[in-house]
Amino acid sequence: MKRSIALTIMALTCLFPACAFSASSLDELYRDIIRSDNQGYLPLFVKNRTVPGDILINEESISSLKHLEPATLKNNHPPVNLSNTYGKDSVLAKAKQQQWLKTIAAVKSNQVTPLELNDITSRVEANDPKATEILAWMYTKGVGVNANFITAFNLYKKAALLNVANAEKNALIIYKSMNEEQRRQLKNSN
Repeated sequence: MKRSIALTIMALTCLFPACAFSASSLDELYRDIIRSDNQGYLPLFVKNRTVPGDILINEESISSLKHLEPATLKNNHPPVNLSNTYGKDSVLAKAKQQQWLKTIAAVKSNQVTPLELNDITSRVEANDPKATEILAWMYTKGVGVNANFITAFNLYKKAALLNVANAEKNALIIYKSMNEEQRRQLKNSN
């Protein structure tokens, strides 16, 4: 009986090499499973499992703690700046930057989802020059959205106002690519 168990274990180790079981903890095992299910991509909720818990604290809970005076604290320690205890602003800025880089990569690979499209449009509404140029290009090529020369032309005009290099030249190229009906619609919309 012991011999058959030992042979079974040896056979399994030959079938499943040690590199397949590289996770040393349950958390790493879970991440490996998610990564294999998503072709190497880890969703945001898995990536941020080690983010400090104070990021989830809203401003109301912080303002409710600000009434504490230093005298009420033990040993009269100076008050703690609760709004920036773990560098919340820098962590959020890094997360936004990483999301923006993923959005650009999705546009380059023509795999734009509503999440990336929403990110780009919100940046365009905030007058981000790079996002405006990217969205104009997307409408020109039909990447992630339906191709629409009128919208692309208007976005390139907005990008030119935001001092994007070559935006005016691109708007002119779009205008030359329009048919008569599109030019008529453009004039009627302005």
